[in-house]
Amino acid sequence: MKKYKLIWILGLIVIGLTSCKKFLDTQPYDKITGEQTWNSENLSTAFIYQIYQDVLASDSWLSGYAHNYSTRSESVTKNAMTGTLNSSYWSKDRAELMTKNDDYGWLDYGLLWRIHTAMKNIQASATFSETYKKRALGELYFLRAAHYFIYAKLYGGLQVIDRELSPDENLQIPRKSIKETYDFILSDLDKAVSSLPAVAERGRASSSAAYALSMRVALQAAAYVDGGTPNSAYYDKVITAGTALGLNSSGSQLSPYADLFRKYETAIAASENILIRERSKTNTSLYDIPMQYQGMWSTGKFSAYAKLHFPINVTMNFWGMDGGAWPTQDLVDDYLVKDTDGSLKYWENASYATTGANVDQKMYFSDTKKRDLRFYATVAYDSCLYFNNQVRVFFRRDGNVSNANSKINEGSAAEYGYSAGNTENYNSSTGYSMIKYFYDQISSLPNPGDQKLDYCFSVLRYGEAYLNMAEAYLMKGDFENAKRYMVPTMVKHGGFDESKASSYLASLSGNVWGNSLFEAYKRERNVEMVYENNDRYWSLLRWGMRTSGGVKNGEYATSGFVIPALQGTLRGIRIARDGKSYSFFTDNNVVGEARFTPKRYLLPINETFRLKSGINQNPGWD
Repeated sequence: MKKYKLIWILGLIVIGLTSCKKFLDTQPYDKITGEQTWNSENLSTAFIYQIYQDVLASDSWLSGYAHNYSTRSESVTKNAMTGTLNSSYWSKDRAELMTKNDDYGWLDYGLLWRIHTAMKNIQASATFSETYKKRALGELYFLRAAHYFIYAKLYGGLQVIDRELSPDENLQIPRKSIKETYDFILSDLDKAVSSLPAVAERGRASSSAAYALSMRVALQAAAYVDGGTPNSAYYDKVITAGTALGLNSSGSQLSPYADLFRKYETAIAASENILIRERSKTNTSLYDIPMQYQGMWSTGKFSAYAKLHFPINVTMNFWGMDGGAWPTQDLVDDYLVKDTDGSLKYWENASYATTGANVDQKMYFSDTKKRDLRFYATVAYDSCLYFNNQVRVFFRRDGNVSNANSKINEGSAAEYGYSAGNTENYNSSTGYSMIKYFYDQISSLPNPGDQKLDYCFSVLRYGEAYLNMAEAYLMKGDFENAKRYMVPTMVKHGGFDESKASSYLASLSGNVWGNSLFEAYKRERNVEMVYENNDRYWSLLRWGMRTSGGVKNGEYATSGFVIPALQGTLRGIRIARDGKSYSFFTDNNVVGEARFTPKRYLLPINETFRLKSGINQNPGWD
């Protein structure tokens, strides 16, 4: 998508407030004549490239694809805590503070108008080749489906707009049912599959991308439409798409995990990535990527003890802001351990937890890499090297990046006679920091806007596809096939022996909350997909909706399952200054502990918008 530049400025569709026809306008105000655009394959392709940007870079807080929010939104789960200086906006969702007056967005009518205008003119063109028409329409179907899926996850049934509307039509369009909405999305993806090439240029959709997205969509549909019944046709849809992708027990499409997220050059070359979104250094700085808001901050304002024992000799003066999503102990505990006998265990059951001489040996095994390798590519922990290996960071009590106002340093004034830790107060409150999506080779500049870099987001990849396949089989009760598709990510990404991974799964069974195989699957999906597309949140809602029985006739089939993983306090680790002992503590984001009520399976539609558009509100939010 870097090859072309858009050569016109598209006008905005404005939502008026005085009449139905002005409310959902159908033409942009300043439209460049289409004669040149729709007679040039290059120009029409540039038009489609801008639609890619608007769909894949959507800033929907809870369900975007490849935007900074897709990592920052992790704090709506118990995987992450936002910074202590953070406003309640960033975490209000997890604490049940949302109301029907909040605005989580809705379908972008202007974007849909552009998609439908492109569809109409490309189909009607007498100058475009049939080959070009087929591919261009396939991309537009894919992009329309991707856009609709963002909001189907949030709200369920949507207004289905499938063509360019005229001013003479009734523009107060009612919502379709959840089933009709998901079927519309999946129908678009079926059309995309039949129209797109098997292999596409980097950043453009292929038939593989359409299959991969249809797997993601169909899993959500199975839960919300059918209540996750084993015979749901949506699970069959997932399996059919996964088979078409060529998924196999060897995990041959998978790349090293760190290559996907820790360096631009390896990310764009990784065969595992099915669809990516890139940002060019010509218009991208640290301000435009997750690194600016998820990292650590240090200008040397920490205690004399820390300066002596944990010195920082470079100025880390722009990483780490109050939007940080600090990993919690809840997340860290999900990373499995290879024990002394080679068997895979939860950390709390591994021998290291009792035999290690210090915290590193008990918890992290950084020299021997005994934990799941994804842990080391995702989480910065106490005594890690950081900042292109220039600094060793210490989250421990009185450490150089431990937040002075966090529970890590609680009571330090009484114990040491001063406020211990890093007094900048921008650093971790949990004892961990995120490094997934961090590029280690980036060095410090005085102004983050001056640090230009190429950057790559993963939108769709084979690692998720394997787990989507496993989940479809798991929910159908085919536990052996579920295990078959869980093993590849454990081996290729986790770094475990195939025989040990299979042995770990062999005796596990069951597909409901508390059953051993389901719990193992939940852990595996969490460590694989953390900080991507808010996958943890939507997976938890999907599994909870399956237990709840789905949504029927605009209402929940039951009173709704309360998801335990979205309830309660967050956990962090407090390590002693000498690194030999530790304890766990509980804490909350600034808005309070996590709470979940079943009405949150579908979010509220902004009330002002709802009244003007004439659409009905979601259950529980009236």
